Amino acid sequence: MPPCESYDGTGDPMEHLARFTSGMNLHLVPDQIMCRAFPVTLKGAAHVWFQHLTPRSISCWAQLAESFRSNFLTSRVQRKNSSALFRIVQGPKESLKSYYARFNSEKLLIDHLDPGVTFAAMARGVRPSTPLRFSLNKRPPENMSDLLDRVEKYLRAEEDSTTSQHEEAHNGHKRQDRPERGNSNEAKRSRATLPKSFTPLNTSQGHILNQVKSQNILKWPKPMRGPADKRDSQLYCHFHKDHGHTTDECKVLQREIENLITKGHLKQFIKANDRQQNGRRNQRRTGETQPKDPPVINTISGGPSAGGLSSSSRKAYARHVNLTQGSTKRLRTSTSLEFNDADLDGISLPHDDALVITLRVDAFNIKRFLVDTGSSADIIFEDAFNQMGISDDRVKPISSPLYGFTGASAPVRGIASLTIVVGEPPRQAVHTLDFLIAKIKSSYNGILGRTGLNKLQAVASTYHLVMKFPTPVGVGLVKGDQTLARRCYVASCRTEETLSIDDQRDGKVLRRAEPALKNMKNFEWTAECQTSFDELKEYLASPPLLSKPVMGEDLFFYLAVAESAVSAVLVREQDGQQLPVYCVSKVLQGAEQRYPNAEKLAFALLNAARKLRPYFQSHTITVLTDKPLRRILHKPDLSGRLIPWSVELGEFDIHYRPRPSIKGQALADFIVECTLPIEVEESPLGVERPLLPDQLGLFTWTLYSDYALREVHKGICGQHLGGRALAHKVLRQGYYWPTMHRDALDYTKKCDACQRFSSIPRQSPSPLSSLTSPIPFAMWGMDIMGPFPPATAQRRFVIVAVDYFTKWVEAEALATISEKKCEDFFWRAVVCRFGIPRVLVTDNGKQFDNPTFRTFCANLSIEQRFTSVAHPQTNGQTEVTNRTLLQGIKKKLNGAKGLWVDELPKILWAYNTTTRTSTGETPFSLSFGTDALIPVEIGLPSLRVATDDPVQNEEDLRANLDLLDERREQAAVRLAAYKHRVSKFYDQRVRHRAFRVGDLVLRRIEASAPREAVGKLAPNWEGPYRVVKLAGPGAYHLEHTDGKAIPRTWNAANLRHYYA
Repeated sequence: MPPCESYDGTGDPMEHLARFTSGMNLHLVPDQIMCRAFPVTLKGAAHVWFQHLTPRSISCWAQLAESFRSNFLTSRVQRKNSSALFRIVQGPKESLKSYYARFNSEKLLIDHLDPGVTFAAMARGVRPSTPLRFSLNKRPPENMSDLLDRVEKYLRAEEDSTTSQHEEAHNGHKRQDRPERGNSNEAKRSRATLPKSFTPLNTSQGHILNQVKSQNILKWPKPMRGPADKRDSQLYCHFHKDHGHTTDECKVLQREIENLITKGHLKQFIKANDRQQNGRRNQRRTGETQPKDPPVINTISGGPSAGGLSSSSRKAYARHVNLTQGSTKRLRTSTSLEFNDADLDGISLPHDDALVITLRVDAFNIKRFLVDTGSSADIIFEDAFNQMGISDDRVKPISSPLYGFTGASAPVRGIASLTIVVGEPPRQAVHTLDFLIAKIKSSYNGILGRTGLNKLQAVASTYHLVMKFPTPVGVGLVKGDQTLARRCYVASCRTEETLSIDDQRDGKVLRRAEPALKNMKNFEWTAECQTSFDELKEYLASPPLLSKPVMGEDLFFYLAVAESAVSAVLVREQDGQQLPVYCVSKVLQGAEQRYPNAEKLAFALLNAARKLRPYFQSHTITVLTDKPLRRILHKPDLSGRLIPWSVELGEFDIHYRPRPSIKGQALADFIVECTLPIEVEESPLGVERPLLPDQLGLFTWTLYSDYALREVHKGICGQHLGGRALAHKVLRQGYYWPTMHRDALDYTKKCDACQRFSSIPRQSPSPLSSLTSPIPFAMWGMDIMGPFPPATAQRRFVIVAVDYFTKWVEAEALATISEKKCEDFFWRAVVCRFGIPRVLVTDNGKQFDNPTFRTFCANLSIEQRFTSVAHPQTNGQTEVTNRTLLQGIKKKLNGAKGLWVDELPKILWAYNTTTRTSTGETPFSLSFGTDALIPVEIGLPSLRVATDDPVQNEEDLRANLDLLDERREQAAVRLAAYKHRVSKFYDQRVRHRAFRVGDLVLRRIEASAPREAVGKLAPNWEGPYRVVKLAGPGAYHLEHTDGKAIPRTWNAANLRHYYA
């Protein structure tokens, strides 16, 4: 559907109809679709009018338009005749700009206005003895264009005069009559916000105010000062909402409109022919003398800069700079470019990286573009230019050389004018730059020099790796790629003779060799040593390869244990030789190092069985050892931990034989001796260390399993699969390692994106916890219902208070919600009728959680309890009561939705006189000791009505009051039994989820912002946050990871664990 502004019943209905009809006719929309689409353009009272149309009363678009026109005819803007222009007269102190705006606004309301009448009204309305009136009377305008040009000329003259006076006053001596000390800040703010000139507008200030007052971008003024009886009561300002001056004469509104224009708003109200002039008029010049810059060394010089290509033009350019440097005033723009710590997001500090960005050049996204403020030319290197496929016709020859850092010239192929696009929409800048095509090799694709930066008016920060530039809609920015910058730097420094030397690592090797060299003072290198050394080199140059077992053959196992590690080697026999199949080892941690050697041997076998499970399941394993391992595992009474180990190994076909071969055992011993001990300190938060310990600095290897999991899980073709699906997909690609499934589960468990977008659990995380009141009227719950359809006196809300013991309900309809009205209701409906309660349970709304209401409760010694955020079940009694009242109101209204206020007392009376399941009594009887007389007993007399005896009735009522305490005790017993049944049913579906102090958690994003505000593609969780305190069953206090506390409590239903 074509875009169309919504109509709320206050504007001109004819204008809205014309706008809607024009848009629909442009797209050739039939009448049936127009009738169905028209309600979408209505809001407020207009939409209510459409909802109340009688069904089947509209048969065509013409009938709907006529009904709409006749209903909102009173809102139609009344057109005026030409005589109204003669009533627009310039005031004694009114500026020409203000008068012209009022005149133009009035002129727009007159149809078929004759130009001669406009000229005469303008000549009569301008203040006498002004240059404009003298000009109009001396030579009447020939046409409207002549009139507009003449008015604009005198407007500019008036603004220049005002600006000069303001500058003279600003640069003069200080005023002797300074403002009072208390108002000095206000005076400074007033002077700071007053612009020196205002942008010409194409309509009046009053019209602009009517258009933008509903957009929440206007800053409303403070009340007018001064006695009201001394102000002109005939003049009214809709901006101040007070008398004294008109809206079009309001200076505060004029400054506010100018501020909004400066921020990029209200562009549609700026005169088309004055938009560029407005930009020039808003620029200011300062006469400050700039300090002399120290000498600089340019990285690149030459090229088509502002100095030109020829030698004479460059000399003239240099002389021009020297002549004008002292007197040139710097223009001040309205857009400021600032850098702060937020721009450091994603930057690794400290760094010395260059600013390397991605530019869009002639429909090509070119990476590795260096931003260099020391280059006087914009350069694109020939390799990158050739890949763009641009024809040589666009390349113009150039005779100007290009000089580098050392002063040597670089060959240039030519110059090409290319269009660049900088930034992301809508804050983009598009310019055409002249690029030199350099015929040299470089790790960069191009260089953006001073010429391009000045054309963009851009400022680059190499510390923040950000380049910012002004755009019509705000400040645009381009972030540098730190990783790409470092790659370019390494590529630039790489040569064929580069050697990698790590002195620190060599030092570690020497320190490890010190114990072996201590006792070798008389060492001598002999021929036998040389022969052994050569044999060792030959053996190390041809290491044994792992062998693949044959289906069904027996495999042999060798075990070895040491003080801090265990190892195992799986071998197979072929042609009388033993070939290794797989080798495993494990570093012992903590208590594992204190196992006896016999248990370490069993633990080595268990560890190998877990890692090499496929081999153990498909082959018969023979363990060759000289230790009684079989007897140890079959008699586990020596140690309790051997029992589960024996059961786990019992599922495999394992045989035990004495060790006949020393060669296979030597390989196992070699592996266990080369396994370095590692002392890993566990983090108190359970977060794994991101780096390996320093003890492994001697070795480097690549974890291909981590790369495979990461690429399949969140790479180009990844879709963040679950743990089992991830392991299955990696396996289908041809990769396997023994702990694949567990590694995949751990990886997906710690994936940040998977945790933030994980589904929201619907099961309750903690058992039901009920609130109980010991006596009647000691604990009350209070809440707000609404908004409802507007009723009499514009009442749209209902404030409800419920007693937790008797279930008695008090409610009242309100037009607005404020702390004062909530306080008055609680005082009148609860305190004055039932006494001061002990506890008040409310939500976290500002009408309850504010200093005024807190003070009110504290003065009465009332304990105020608040529910957890986004967890109304905490105040469940009030929520259930609200639902019951709402259902009753709906059923009583039928079609008259605005009469709900009249039905509210009836619903309250019905609720308070109905037996509640939880107590078995009516709230009325638990409160007053007897059941209330209801209307049905009047129409059809009951026994107590038919046999009414006033004297006996009085005695019975007093007896009921005497027995009321016993009745309430029985109700309390029934209430406790009812809550027990509810808790038993509720707890069956609980899936426990608790947190400890110090745990990292994610918070459901809908708990802090509605889904409509964050969007459909937003994550389900936000954070992480840290748990700092347990507030109650299932409720926690949180804080940010930087230690900043988060107000209020949060229920476990809105939290989940976060794994880093």
